[in-house]
Amino acid sequence: MYINGDNNLESYWTKISRPSLELIPASTGLTIVAMVDWLTENGTYVYEISEGVTTEVATHAEENFGDGATFTRFLTEVAAAYESDHLLVIGWDHGYAWRYFSDDETDGDRITMPELQTAIESAGVYMDILAFDACNMAAIEVAYQLSLTGLVGLMVASEETVPSDGYPYDLMFAPLAEDPSRTPDQVADDMVTGWGEFYGPQTWAKTNCLSATDVSVIGDNIDAFSDWVASMHANLEDYSWSYKLDLRAALSAWATCEHVDVIDLGVQILADETIADADLIATTEAIVGVVESAVLTYWNADEVAAFRGLTLYWGLGGDWLAYGEDYKDVAFADDTGWWDFLAIYN
Repeated sequence: MYINGDNNLESYWTKISRPSLELIPASTGLTIVAMVDWLTENGTYVYEISEGVTTEVATHAEENFGDGATFTRFLTEVAAAYESDHLLVIGWDHGYAWRYFSDDETDGDRITMPELQTAIESAGVYMDILAFDACNMAAIEVAYQLSLTGLVGLMVASEETVPSDGYPYDLMFAPLAEDPSRTPDQVADDMVTGWGEFYGPQTWAKTNCLSATDVSVIGDNIDAFSDWVASMHANLEDYSWSYKLDLRAALSAWATCEHVDVIDLGVQILADETIADADLIATTEAIVGVVESAVLTYWNADEVAAFRGLTLYWGLGGDWLAYGEDYKDVAFADDTGWWDFLAIYN
């Protein structure tokens, strides 16, 4: 676990996440290790968690957890010190889809998606699952960037806000502790199931969601997205108003249009009677099929029932003016031509 508590989330590690981890049953087949950066303390600490006890096993100098190089060292050290048949890495902190992960307040730094890709490739460590206990990271841009490394199997993340309670680790990982032979697919399913068991009964958790995605399916089918973007672009003059209405109708994170659910966007386009272009219909059906194949499982609260696992950035207006240039550096935006489409659309 890569725990960036060097910000306003610091107290939630000690009050909620760590106690939840300590409730996981002891297991000879499961080792839990956390590298933690604090806001109120200098230094970085490594802990092992087992049988209800958290034990400090190493200390380092203060580090910038918003620097990809720190994530590289974390992965390298974990792989060397804790050999395993399977590795699940959890990034714990703030997240904002393609924009960043891991906000280090002391250093004023965050890990961008190109930086995350470089960090993983530099470590050369294969992760069966990379999960984000952080908001908004279940984005197609994140999944594609991870796929380019060839070092990540599955991604577990939320399209929406992850509440302060974060992951219910005890519910997520009790099945693995009891049966360490569980496959990565089964563990990812356990995580989504545990999430639903915890948040489902809570009436306030109206927009909570979590999904597990096979990132290789996105990477292997990137041409389908390029074809869809090309068709969207070719029909922009005729269908710009249709696009606007379909985007408004589709379910988006935080009730804005900037992070729209990919499948629900496709559903709106396919149901739009004003859209008759055969190529656009075919390419939209294709990308919906790809995402349906990539997303292995998901759980959604009632208000986000239409979510199907991954968002797509559709920057508009002031948001596009503020972040459009940064989006150009994201691999999905560049490789598919989506940035060019958005630039003209805006």
